[in-house]
Amino acid sequence: MTSQDRINWLSIIVGIISTLVTMISMMPPEFYFLRVQWEIFFISMAIFLLAISIKYFIKRRSLIIVVEEPKNPITNFTAQLGNPQNPGLLSKEQRLAQIQAGKNPYVCGSSLRGNSAVFYGRGRELGGILGVLGNPEKPGSVSILGERRIGKSSLLNQIYQMLSAADNVVTIHTTMQNWRIDSQATFFTQLHQTISEALQIDSDSIDDYTGFRDFIRDYAEKGYRFVLMIDEFDKMTENAYFNAEFFSNMRALGERHEYQFAYVLSSYAPLSDICHDGGIQESKFWNIFGTCYSLGLLAQKEAEQLIQEPMRQTLERDFEQTTEILRYTGYHPAFIQIVASEYWNAHYFNFAPNQDAIQETLYNYYQDLWQHRSQTERELLRKIAQHEIPQDNAILMTLRQRGLLTHKNQLFASFFEQYLIEQ
Repeated sequence: MTSQDRINWLSIIVGIISTLVTMISMMPPEFYFLRVQWEIFFISMAIFLLAISIKYFIKRRSLIIVVEEPKNPITNFTAQLGNPQNPGLLSKEQRLAQIQAGKNPYVCGSSLRGNSAVFYGRGRELGGILGVLGNPEKPGSVSILGERRIGKSSLLNQIYQMLSAADNVVTIHTTMQNWRIDSQATFFTQLHQTISEALQIDSDSIDDYTGFRDFIRDYAEKGYRFVLMIDEFDKMTENAYFNAEFFSNMRALGERHEYQFAYVLSSYAPLSDICHDGGIQESKFWNIFGTCYSLGLLAQKEAEQLIQEPMRQTLERDFEQTTEILRYTGYHPAFIQIVASEYWNAHYFNFAPNQDAIQETLYNYYQDLWQHRSQTERELLRKIAQHEIPQDNAILMTLRQRGLLTHKNQLFASFFEQYLIEQ
Protein backbone atom coordinates (compact mmCIF):
# COMPACT_ATOMS: atom_id res chain seq x y z
CA MET A 1 0.00 0.00 0.00
CA THR A 2 1.40 3.39 -1.00
CA SER A 3 1.51 6.44 1.22
CA GLN A 4 -1.30 8.04 -0.79
CA ASP A 5 -3.47 4.91 -0.33
CA ARG A 6 -3.02 5.10 3.44
CA ILE A 7 -4.07 8.73 3.44
CA ASN A 8 -7.20 7.92 1.39
CA TRP A 9 -8.24 5.08 3.73
CA LEU A 10 -7.76 7.24 6.80
CA SER A 11 -9.91 9.95 5.23
CA ILE A 12 -12.70 7.43 4.47
CA ILE A 13 -12.67 6.01 8.01
CA VAL A 14 -12.76 9.47 9.59
CA GLY A 15 -15.64 10.42 7.28
CA ILE A 16 -17.65 7.31 8.22
CA ILE A 17 -17.16 7.96 11.92
CA SER A 18 -18.23 11.59 11.51
CA THR A 19 -21.41 10.48 9.69
CA LEU A 20 -22.29 7.95 12.39
CA VAL A 21 -21.74 10.53 15.12
CA THR A 22 -24.10 12.90 13.29
CA MET A 23 -26.77 10.19 12.87
CA ILE A 24 -26.62 9.25 16.54
CA SER A 25 -27.00 12.88 17.54
CA MET A 26 -30.35 12.91 15.66
CA MET A 27 -31.88 9.87 17.50
CA PRO A 28 -35.28 10.30 19.20
CA PRO A 29 -35.37 10.83 23.00
CA GLU A 30 -36.26 7.18 23.85
CA PHE A 31 -32.85 6.10 22.50
CA TYR A 32 -30.85 8.70 24.42
CA PHE A 33 -29.15 6.05 26.54
CA LEU A 34 -27.81 4.45 23.33
CA ARG A 35 -27.02 7.81 21.86
CA VAL A 36 -24.81 8.83 24.79
CA GLN A 37 -22.85 5.56 24.86
CA TRP A 38 -22.38 5.31 21.10
CA GLU A 39 -21.59 8.99 20.79
CA ILE A 40 -18.86 8.66 23.41
CA PHE A 41 -17.58 5.54 21.66
CA PHE A 42 -17.39 7.13 18.23
CA ILE A 43 -15.94 10.35 19.53
CA SER A 44 -13.25 8.32 21.32
CA MET A 45 -12.58 6.40 18.12
CA ALA A 46 -12.35 9.65 16.17
CA ILE A 47 -9.82 11.06 18.64
CA PHE A 48 -7.84 7.79 18.51
CA LEU A 49 -7.71 7.79 14.70
CA LEU A 50 -6.84 11.47 14.69
CA ALA A 51 -3.88 10.77 16.97
CA ILE A 52 -2.74 7.95 14.66
CA SER A 53 -3.07 10.28 11.68
CA ILE A 54 -1.00 13.00 13.35
CA LYS A 55 1.67 10.48 14.31
CA TYR A 56 1.72 9.14 10.73
CA PHE A 57 2.10 12.60 9.19
CA ILE A 58 4.87 13.49 11.65
CA LYS A 59 6.71 10.30 10.72
CA ARG A 60 6.11 10.92 7.02
CA ARG A 61 7.48 14.47 7.33
CA SER A 62 10.62 13.20 9.04
CA LEU A 63 11.12 10.78 6.16
CA ILE A 64 10.73 13.59 3.67
CA ILE A 65 13.38 15.61 5.51
CA VAL A 66 15.80 12.67 5.28
CA VAL A 67 15.15 12.30 1.57
CA GLU A 68 15.76 15.98 0.99
CA GLU A 69 19.23 15.86 2.57
CA PRO A 70 22.11 16.36 0.12
CA LYS A 71 22.89 13.23 -1.84
CA ASN A 72 26.59 13.42 -1.03
CA PRO A 73 27.82 14.27 2.49
CA ILE A 74 30.68 16.68 3.10
CA THR A 75 34.07 15.02 2.63
CA ASN A 76 37.60 15.70 3.84
CA PHE A 77 38.82 15.90 0.23
CA THR A 78 38.73 18.48 -2.54
CA ALA A 79 39.33 17.54 -6.16
CA GLN A 80 39.62 19.12 -9.58
CA LEU A 81 39.85 17.94 -13.18
CA GLY A 82 42.67 19.70 -14.99
CA ASN A 83 41.93 21.66 -18.15
CA PRO A 84 44.50 23.49 -20.33
CA GLN A 85 42.07 26.43 -20.52
CA ASN A 86 42.57 27.09 -16.79
CA PRO A 87 45.22 29.71 -15.95
CA GLY A 88 47.23 27.35 -13.75
CA LEU A 89 50.05 28.92 -11.72
CA LEU A 90 50.51 32.57 -12.68
CA SER A 91 53.89 34.27 -12.93
CA LYS A 92 55.17 36.28 -9.97
CA GLU A 93 54.44 39.52 -11.86
CA GLN A 94 50.85 38.47 -12.58
CA ARG A 95 50.28 37.50 -8.96
CA LEU A 96 51.84 40.68 -7.65
CA ALA A 97 49.60 42.78 -9.92
CA GLN A 98 46.56 41.41 -8.07
CA ILE A 99 47.54 43.13 -4.81
CA GLN A 100 45.39 46.13 -3.95
CA ALA A 101 46.95 49.34 -2.66
CA GLY A 102 46.16 50.09 0.96
CA LYS A 103 45.64 46.46 2.00
CA ASN A 104 48.11 44.46 4.07
CA PRO A 105 49.34 41.73 1.67
CA TYR A 106 51.07 39.50 4.20
CA VAL A 107 49.51 36.28 5.51
CA CYS A 108 50.04 35.11 9.10
CA GLY A 109 48.77 31.95 10.75
CA SER A 110 47.58 30.11 7.64
CA SER A 111 48.96 28.66 4.44
CA LEU A 112 49.14 30.72 1.25
CA ARG A 113 46.34 29.99 -1.19
CA GLY A 114 47.06 29.08 -4.80
CA ASN A 115 48.45 32.01 -6.82
CA SER A 116 49.08 34.00 -3.65
CA ALA A 117 50.82 37.30 -4.35
CA VAL A 118 53.20 36.73 -1.43
CA PHE A 119 54.33 33.24 -2.45
CA TYR A 120 58.01 33.66 -3.30
CA GLY A 121 60.73 31.21 -4.24
CA ARG A 122 60.41 27.40 -4.45
CA GLY A 123 60.98 27.49 -8.21
CA ARG A 124 63.26 24.46 -8.07
CA GLU A 125 60.68 22.43 -6.18
CA LEU A 126 57.75 23.48 -8.38
CA GLY A 127 59.61 22.72 -11.59
CA GLY A 128 60.94 19.40 -10.36
CA ILE A 129 57.59 18.22 -9.02
CA LEU A 130 55.79 19.19 -12.23
CA GLY A 131 58.35 17.19 -14.19
CA VAL A 132 57.90 14.10 -12.00
CA LEU A 133 54.10 14.25 -12.14
CA GLY A 134 54.18 14.84 -15.90
CA ASN A 135 56.27 11.76 -16.67
CA PRO A 136 54.86 10.44 -19.99
CA GLU A 137 54.78 6.81 -18.84
CA LYS A 138 53.29 7.31 -15.40
CA PRO A 139 53.14 10.16 -12.84
CA GLY A 140 55.77 9.69 -10.14
CA SER A 141 55.31 10.18 -6.41
CA VAL A 142 56.94 13.02 -4.44
CA SER A 143 57.73 13.54 -0.75
CA ILE A 144 58.07 17.04 0.72
CA LEU A 145 59.81 17.40 4.09
CA GLY A 146 60.20 20.37 6.35
CA GLU A 147 59.84 22.07 9.70
CA ARG A 148 56.51 23.42 10.86
CA ARG A 149 55.70 26.78 9.21
CA ILE A 150 58.46 26.40 6.60
CA GLY A 151 55.83 26.49 3.81
CA LYS A 152 54.90 22.88 3.01
CA SER A 153 51.15 23.55 2.90
CA SER A 154 51.64 26.71 0.84
CA LEU A 155 53.74 24.76 -1.66
CA LEU A 156 51.05 22.07 -1.95
CA ASN A 157 48.48 24.78 -2.68
CA GLN A 158 50.62 26.09 -5.55
CA ILE A 159 51.05 22.57 -6.93
CA TYR A 160 47.29 22.09 -6.80
CA GLN A 161 46.88 25.38 -8.66
CA MET A 162 49.51 24.37 -11.18
CA LEU A 163 47.81 21.04 -11.92
CA SER A 164 44.48 22.75 -12.56
CA ALA A 165 45.80 23.36 -16.09
CA ALA A 166 47.08 19.78 -16.62
CA ASP A 167 44.86 18.04 -19.18
CA ASN A 168 42.87 15.05 -17.82
CA VAL A 169 44.70 15.08 -14.49
CA VAL A 170 42.45 14.59 -11.46
CA THR A 171 44.13 16.18 -8.44
CA ILE A 172 42.80 15.36 -4.97
CA HIS A 173 43.88 17.35 -1.93
CA THR A 174 43.44 16.69 1.78
CA THR A 175 45.13 17.55 5.05
CA MET A 176 45.26 15.13 7.96
CA GLN A 177 45.21 17.90 10.57
CA ASN A 178 41.50 17.63 11.40
CA TRP A 179 40.67 14.18 10.04
CA ARG A 180 38.34 12.04 12.10
CA ILE A 181 38.41 8.67 10.33
CA ASP A 182 36.43 5.79 11.83
CA SER A 183 37.32 3.16 9.21
CA GLN A 184 39.08 2.52 5.92
CA ALA A 185 35.61 2.35 4.38
CA THR A 186 35.11 6.04 5.19
CA PHE A 187 38.41 6.90 3.52
CA PHE A 188 37.62 5.07 0.26
CA THR A 189 33.99 6.21 0.21
CA GLN A 190 34.90 9.88 0.50
CA LEU A 191 37.86 9.61 -1.88
CA HIS A 192 35.75 7.90 -4.54
CA GLN A 193 32.89 10.35 -4.09
CA THR A 194 35.17 13.39 -4.49
CA ILE A 195 36.79 12.01 -7.65
CA SER A 196 33.38 11.18 -9.13
CA GLU A 197 32.26 14.76 -8.55
CA ALA A 198 35.40 16.11 -10.25
CA LEU A 199 34.75 13.81 -13.24
CA GLN A 200 31.04 14.74 -13.16
CA ILE A 201 29.89 11.14 -13.22
CA ASP A 202 27.29 9.12 -11.32
CA SER A 203 28.83 6.04 -9.77
CA ASP A 204 27.74 3.50 -7.19
CA SER A 205 29.31 4.02 -3.78
CA ILE A 206 32.64 2.29 -3.13
CA ASP A 207 33.86 1.56 0.39
CA ASP A 208 36.89 -0.71 0.00
CA TYR A 209 40.26 -0.83 -1.68
CA THR A 210 39.33 -3.42 -4.30
CA GLY A 211 36.40 -1.40 -5.59
CA PHE A 212 38.42 1.82 -5.55
CA ARG A 213 41.35 0.19 -7.36
CA ASP A 214 39.08 -1.11 -10.13
CA PHE A 215 37.42 2.30 -10.43
CA ILE A 216 40.80 4.01 -10.88
CA ARG A 217 41.96 1.42 -13.41
CA ASP A 218 38.81 1.85 -15.52
CA TYR A 219 39.30 5.61 -15.76
CA ALA A 220 43.06 5.33 -16.27
CA GLU A 221 42.26 3.27 -19.36
CA LYS A 222 40.18 6.23 -20.56
CA GLY A 223 43.21 8.51 -20.41
CA TYR A 224 42.92 10.04 -16.93
CA ARG A 225 45.73 10.46 -14.43
CA PHE A 226 45.35 10.83 -10.67
CA VAL A 227 47.43 12.72 -8.08
CA LEU A 228 46.54 12.41 -4.38
CA MET A 229 48.05 15.19 -2.27
CA ILE A 230 48.11 14.60 1.51
CA ASP A 231 49.27 17.36 3.82
CA GLU A 232 50.67 16.43 7.27
CA PHE A 233 51.00 12.79 6.31
CA ASP A 234 52.66 12.07 9.69
CA LYS A 235 49.23 12.07 11.34
CA MET A 236 47.88 9.48 8.92
CA THR A 237 50.29 6.83 10.12
CA GLU A 238 49.27 7.55 13.72
CA ASN A 239 45.72 6.41 12.93
CA ALA A 240 45.20 2.75 13.81
CA TYR A 241 42.75 2.25 10.93
CA PHE A 242 45.56 2.78 8.42
CA ASN A 243 47.54 -0.42 8.95
CA ALA A 244 50.27 -2.23 7.02
CA GLU A 245 47.75 -3.89 4.69
CA PHE A 246 46.26 -0.49 3.82
CA PHE A 247 49.64 0.98 2.92
CA SER A 248 50.63 -2.13 0.97
CA ASN A 249 47.52 -1.63 -1.13
CA MET A 250 48.21 2.08 -1.56
CA ARG A 251 51.77 1.27 -2.59
CA ALA A 252 50.48 -1.05 -5.33
CA LEU A 253 48.13 1.68 -6.51
CA GLY A 254 50.97 4.19 -6.83
CA GLU A 255 53.50 1.72 -8.25
CA ARG A 256 51.75 -0.07 -11.12
CA HIS A 257 51.39 1.60 -14.51
CA GLU A 258 47.81 0.54 -15.19
CA TYR A 259 46.50 2.78 -12.40
CA GLN A 260 48.25 6.06 -13.41
CA PHE A 261 48.08 7.08 -9.76
CA ALA A 262 50.65 9.12 -7.81
CA TYR A 263 51.12 10.81 -4.44
CA VAL A 264 52.48 14.14 -3.26
CA LEU A 265 52.90 13.97 0.52
CA SER A 266 54.15 16.56 2.97
CA SER A 267 55.49 15.58 6.37
CA TYR A 268 57.77 16.69 9.17
CA ALA A 269 59.89 13.52 9.16
CA PRO A 270 61.16 11.34 6.29
CA LEU A 271 58.63 8.76 5.09
CA SER A 272 60.90 5.86 5.96
CA ASP A 273 61.08 7.06 9.59
CA ILE A 274 57.33 7.69 9.75
CA CYS A 275 56.43 4.27 8.40
CA HIS A 276 58.85 2.49 10.74
CA ASP A 277 57.64 4.41 13.78
CA GLY A 278 54.04 3.72 12.81
CA GLY A 279 54.59 -0.04 12.69
CA ILE A 280 53.78 -0.30 9.00
CA GLN A 281 57.30 -0.97 7.75
CA GLU A 282 56.17 -4.22 6.09
CA SER A 283 54.28 -2.22 3.47
CA LYS A 284 57.47 -0.62 2.06
CA PHE A 285 55.22 2.29 1.12
CA TRP A 286 58.07 4.80 1.14
CA ASN A 287 59.96 2.92 -1.58
CA ILE A 288 57.78 4.31 -4.39
CA PHE A 289 58.87 7.88 -3.66
CA GLY A 290 61.79 8.47 -5.97
CA THR A 291 61.79 12.24 -5.45
CA CYS A 292 62.11 14.04 -2.14
CA TYR A 293 62.44 17.76 -1.43
CA SER A 294 63.46 19.23 1.92
CA LEU A 295 62.17 22.78 2.28
CA GLY A 296 64.61 25.20 3.82
CA LEU A 297 65.23 28.95 3.67
CA LEU A 298 64.55 31.19 0.71
CA ALA A 299 67.43 32.57 -1.28
CA GLN A 300 68.60 36.03 -0.18
CA LYS A 301 67.15 37.76 -3.24
CA GLU A 302 63.80 35.99 -2.83
CA ALA A 303 63.58 36.99 0.83
CA GLU A 304 64.38 40.61 0.05
CA GLN A 305 61.84 40.71 -2.76
CA LEU A 306 59.17 39.20 -0.50
CA ILE A 307 59.60 42.23 1.75
CA GLN A 308 60.17 45.00 -0.78
CA GLU A 309 57.84 44.22 -3.70
CA PRO A 310 54.51 43.76 -1.85
CA MET A 311 55.38 46.77 0.33
CA ARG A 312 55.96 48.92 -2.73
CA GLN A 313 52.81 47.67 -4.43
CA THR A 314 50.51 48.35 -1.46
CA LEU A 315 52.14 51.34 0.23
CA GLU A 316 52.97 52.91 -3.14
CA ARG A 317 56.46 53.89 -2.00
CA ASP A 318 59.83 52.22 -1.46
CA PHE A 319 60.44 50.36 1.79
CA GLU A 320 63.81 50.94 3.48
CA GLN A 321 63.73 48.68 6.55
CA THR A 322 64.39 45.35 4.85
CA THR A 323 67.62 44.73 6.78
CA GLU A 324 65.84 45.40 10.07
CA ILE A 325 63.20 42.77 9.29
CA LEU A 326 65.79 40.22 8.12
CA ARG A 327 67.64 40.56 11.43
CA TYR A 328 64.56 39.05 13.06
CA THR A 329 63.62 36.54 10.38
CA GLY A 330 66.58 35.64 8.24
CA TYR A 331 65.35 34.15 4.99
CA HIS A 332 62.57 32.16 6.67
CA PRO A 333 59.34 32.69 4.65
CA ALA A 334 56.77 32.41 7.47
CA PHE A 335 58.75 34.61 9.87
CA ILE A 336 59.09 37.23 7.14
CA GLN A 337 55.30 37.23 6.70
CA ILE A 338 54.80 37.78 10.45
CA VAL A 339 57.28 40.62 10.92
CA ALA A 340 56.60 42.29 7.57
CA SER A 341 52.90 42.35 8.40
CA GLU A 342 53.63 44.28 11.61
CA TYR A 343 55.88 46.73 9.76
CA TRP A 344 53.27 47.23 7.03
CA ASN A 345 50.63 48.15 9.62
CA ALA A 346 53.07 50.54 11.28
CA HIS A 347 53.85 52.31 8.02
CA TYR A 348 50.30 52.47 6.75
CA PHE A 349 48.74 53.66 10.00
CA ASN A 350 51.76 55.79 10.97
CA PHE A 351 52.94 54.25 14.24
CA ALA A 352 56.17 52.63 15.40
CA PRO A 353 56.46 48.82 15.07
CA ASN A 354 55.93 47.08 18.40
CA GLN A 355 59.35 45.49 18.87
CA ASP A 356 58.36 43.74 22.12
CA ALA A 357 55.34 42.07 20.46
CA ILE A 358 57.50 40.97 17.51
CA GLN A 359 60.14 39.46 19.78
CA GLU A 360 57.61 37.68 21.96
CA THR A 361 55.91 36.15 18.91
CA LEU A 362 59.18 34.98 17.41
CA TYR A 363 60.40 33.59 20.73
CA ASN A 364 57.35 31.31 20.82
CA TYR A 365 58.18 29.99 17.35
CA TYR A 366 61.87 29.66 18.17
CA GLN A 367 60.97 27.67 21.25
CA ASP A 368 59.03 25.24 19.07
CA LEU A 369 62.05 24.86 16.80
CA TRP A 370 64.27 24.23 19.80
CA GLN A 371 61.99 21.65 21.42
CA HIS A 372 61.98 19.54 18.27
CA ARG A 373 65.75 19.28 18.11
CA SER A 374 67.76 16.28 19.28
CA GLN A 375 70.34 16.72 22.00
CA THR A 376 73.16 16.49 19.44
CA GLU A 377 71.51 19.16 17.29
CA ARG A 378 71.11 21.45 20.31
CA GLU A 379 74.79 21.11 21.20
CA LEU A 380 75.82 22.01 17.66
CA LEU A 381 73.47 25.01 17.56
CA ARG A 382 74.83 26.28 20.89
CA LYS A 383 78.41 26.06 19.59
CA ILE A 384 77.47 27.98 16.47
CA ALA A 385 75.72 30.66 18.60
CA GLN A 386 79.03 31.04 20.49
CA HIS A 387 80.80 31.42 17.13
CA GLU A 388 82.52 28.06 17.31
CA ILE A 389 82.94 26.42 13.91
CA PRO A 390 82.13 22.69 14.13
CA GLN A 391 83.42 20.26 11.57
CA ASP A 392 80.91 19.68 8.79
CA ASN A 393 78.88 16.50 9.18
CA ALA A 394 75.50 14.92 8.34
CA ILE A 395 73.72 16.66 11.21
CA LEU A 396 74.86 20.09 10.02
CA MET A 397 73.69 19.19 6.53
CA THR A 398 70.25 18.28 7.92
CA LEU A 399 70.03 21.57 9.83
CA ARG A 400 70.92 23.46 6.63
CA GLN A 401 68.29 21.57 4.64
CA ARG A 402 65.62 22.27 7.25
CA GLY A 403 66.35 25.99 7.41
CA LEU A 404 67.98 26.40 10.83
CA LEU A 405 71.39 27.16 9.32
CA THR A 406 72.47 29.05 6.23
CA HIS A 407 74.68 27.43 3.60
CA LYS A 408 77.63 28.95 5.49
CA ASN A 409 76.68 27.06 8.68
CA GLN A 410 75.50 30.26 10.35
CA LEU A 411 72.25 30.52 12.33
CA PHE A 412 69.43 31.57 10.03
CA ALA A 413 68.77 34.88 11.86
CA SER A 414 70.66 37.17 14.23
CA PHE A 415 67.69 37.24 16.55
CA PHE A 416 67.66 33.44 16.69
CA GLU A 417 71.28 33.59 17.82
CA GLN A 418 70.25 35.97 20.59
CA TYR A 419 67.53 33.51 21.61
CA LEU A 420 70.00 30.61 21.86
CA ILE A 421 72.46 32.66 23.93
CA GLU A 422 69.66 33.51 26.36
CA GLN A 423 68.79 29.82 26.57
